[in-house]
Amino acid sequence: MRVTIVVSKQMVFKRVAFFFFLLGFQFHITAQETVLDEVVVSSPRIELLAAQQSRSVTTLTAEEIEESGATTIIDVLSDVAGIELRSRGAQDVQSDIYIRGGGFDQVLLLIDGIKVDNPQTGHHTLNAIIPIEMIERVEILKGAAGRVYGQNAFSGAINIVTKKPSSEDLKVTLSGGSFDYLKAALYATDQRESSSHTLYAETRSSDGYRYNTDYNNQNYLWKSSWDTNQEPIELLASFNNRRFGANGFYASPTFTDQYEATQSSLLGLTTSINGSWHIKPKLYWKRGQDEFILFKNDPSIYRNMHITNKLGGEVNATKKHALGTTGIGFELARVSIQSNNLGEHARTLVHGYLEHRFASNRWDVTPGFSVSHYTDQDTFFYPGIDIGFQINGDSRLFFNSGYTYRIPTYTDLYYNDPTTLGNESLLPEKALSTELGFRHRQNNWKLSISLFQRDAKNYIDYVVLAGDERWQASNIDQILSQGGEFDVVVNISRHKFAMGYAYLKDDVDGVSSALSRYAINSRKHHLSTRWTLKWSSSVTSSISYRYAEQHSGYHYNVVDANMVVAKGRIKLSLSAHNILNAAYTEQNLVPMPKGHALLSLQYQLY
Repeated sequence: MRVTIVVSKQMVFKRVAFFFFLLGFQFHITAQETVLDEVVVSSPRIELLAAQQSRSVTTLTAEEIEESGATTIIDVLSDVAGIELRSRGAQDVQSDIYIRGGGFDQVLLLIDGIKVDNPQTGHHTLNAIIPIEMIERVEILKGAAGRVYGQNAFSGAINIVTKKPSSEDLKVTLSGGSFDYLKAALYATDQRESSSHTLYAETRSSDGYRYNTDYNNQNYLWKSSWDTNQEPIELLASFNNRRFGANGFYASPTFTDQYEATQSSLLGLTTSINGSWHIKPKLYWKRGQDEFILFKNDPSIYRNMHITNKLGGEVNATKKHALGTTGIGFELARVSIQSNNLGEHARTLVHGYLEHRFASNRWDVTPGFSVSHYTDQDTFFYPGIDIGFQINGDSRLFFNSGYTYRIPTYTDLYYNDPTTLGNESLLPEKALSTELGFRHRQNNWKLSISLFQRDAKNYIDYVVLAGDERWQASNIDQILSQGGEFDVVVNISRHKFAMGYAYLKDDVDGVSSALSRYAINSRKHHLSTRWTLKWSSSVTSSISYRYAEQHSGYHYNVVDANMVVAKGRIKLSLSAHNILNAAYTEQNLVPMPKGHALLSLQYQLY
């Protein structure tokens, strides 16, 4: 089905201009400049400043997230060119993430460097995300990251770094808004002589913006750090619980009484050992639970229950010497699933990697590889190389190329229902990705441009085969994805303007677009802009505009606005979403909510 939303350019221009007027837009360039901060980008092995990276890396800091007025990390990621968020409903009830046209199963999510992938399905990747109040920064690596992270980093990876408390703090947040939205949150830190501790607890609920889209979600996070003779030992524990009406979310939109309840748990222990080698060990346990009911009031008709567990350890080490910097690492993990539909399965994962960075005055070259072995699949080799040339102190050219793989999820292999059929004979996906880019950075502005290509084979998608009315998991012969991205940020005086544009073209061999569920529905054009105005030290407002067009021709425009007032111990924020009342869908023909608003009050007790 092809659906087109018609919004005249004149209408968009007039309304956007009107809201700029309301926000007091009065841009003028003065001699005062705001320096854009440079941060170190985390890596399993070699850590570099963002300006030294020879890959497309976007870093969003806590300050930038707060300035945006975003209420969830989904709002934050939606502004990044090359990233596509397809949501079902409001306030991140359920969303899938795509990077450069890659599927939701092809993106790896990490929290403090711990992989939180879900072996059941990538639909649950974002179930593990943490509240934005706990985020120090978000690091986005676009392009194949198999050489860096291994499995699931097929089209990119996102690492969420949590905050480290520097003082004692106690904050209470109360929010309300459209569709009877309610939120209550507590943020508390305890700073001691040799340890620090952070607790975050949150509950969110809504009656829903249409029939059976109500939800009741909870987030809990605990982080502790103990000082030692070496580096602090850090403990991270999180629990995310979601229960929501899923009107038309997965099956046919005519099934309006679908219901889902998910849980995501993470327990991680990390430290560092400094010496001639910098060694970073990690131990972790990740659990996922998913209950789906086709008819909310009668689970006996159709119900799925899946429980996944991943228990593992990882050691990464780096050493600087006369010939450059060497990074090595090793990971061992046990993955299992128990399901009334998918059955019971388990695998052991062994992963190792090695890379070395050679650097001269202007050139740097980083070749490397990783190897992954799965006891129920095969052994995979991921070679790659990054090359950078520092034109001057502000400008850099970079090139990277590498292979990556993705083994099928348990859903790809074993899931069966009246409309969908898994395939135990699926081959792993593989791809060669290549990128050429340019980056420029000065005191108050930065620019990045990149061109990329991903040549994927055995791409896994669901297609309708001849003589069968069900969607069946299948390998597509080849998908050649080519595109480009442009990002610019200007920060002058009290104003900050950010714009990102991404273009993507897919050439598909072996399947018709009319018969593909996921592979050929990526965005062809994606434009996002955000203008932030700092009225004073206590008042900030911003407005954002997003345009998206898929290869099918379907397109939509979305405009959001927000204002934050912070005075003393009180912070008041108002956010308005979809203020043009665009009628659009992002996933499975689920209509997104039209204009709605949220008001939040935060009080800092001490």
